[in-house]
Amino acid sequence: MQSQHPSAMSQQRIKEALIRGAIWAFIGLLYAMLFVFSAAFADYWQLPIDPYLFAGVLAGTLGALIYSSMRLAVLMTTIISPISIFYFILTDHPVDLLMLVILVSVVGAIVGALYGVFSMGSRVNRADAKTLAGFSAGWLASLTYLLVVNLTAPLSISTLVALLCPLTGILYVALVPGFIKLYDNLLPPVGDGLMVGVGVSGFIALCFFVMIGSIDDSVAGPLSTALEVIHGNLPGAVVGGLIGAGLAGIGSGLLLTDWQDL
Repeated sequence: MQSQHPSAMSQQRIKEALIRGAIWAFIGLLYAMLFVFSAAFADYWQLPIDPYLFAGVLAGTLGALIYSSMRLAVLMTTIISPISIFYFILTDHPVDLLMLVILVSVVGAIVGALYGVFSMGSRVNRADAKTLAGFSAGWLASLTYLLVVNLTAPLSISTLVALLCPLTGILYVALVPGFIKLYDNLLPPVGDGLMVGVGVSGFIALCFFVMIGSIDDSVAGPLSTALEVIHGNLPGAVVGGLIGAGLAGIGSGLLLTDWQDL
């Protein structure tokens, strides 16, 4: 068998690095949205915790939960999107966000549980371990954030996301194989599917709430102040997530780190 020519190997490595960069950039987009949403609502509800610390932990946890079963995430998107739209059309304004989240969470729990029971070849049964890995990575990255802000001037949210997202991703990649070995049987597949279904459904409903609230102020009601913060921070955070995570993914590919089969 002939060995591959060095130039061909180099081209293949670059292609794989770009593919990985695109995948990580998508994760950066998801992380940025979760981070901005979490920080804004933590500040609005005056939770007794630094909003960015809270956002870093929650974004890492929910990002890992959603990413743990992308097929189920896509399925939930096709189901929850029309339900959310009809809810906004049929309900009075301002929209009760809590009721919307409860409604879609019930649907997500049922669909996710059924998916966990009947899906063949899915790795949704590892969602518990992957979510715990995301939670741990989010905590470690957020603690790093606290150390940085204590030593430097406050960072813009775009810079913060550009740094925290790839750091969380690198920590997750390092931790998740061990977590899968130790904790992949914490929940039965029906429980893993239910968990992913609820998490994805809540996130999709929240995205519609933010998007429609930016068009019609009457939708948000008292939450309009939180939406103003989200709309102001989201563009910069998305750019930071795309660039930071995308570059980290390309760097990971060029360093020849193996693709994880999880």
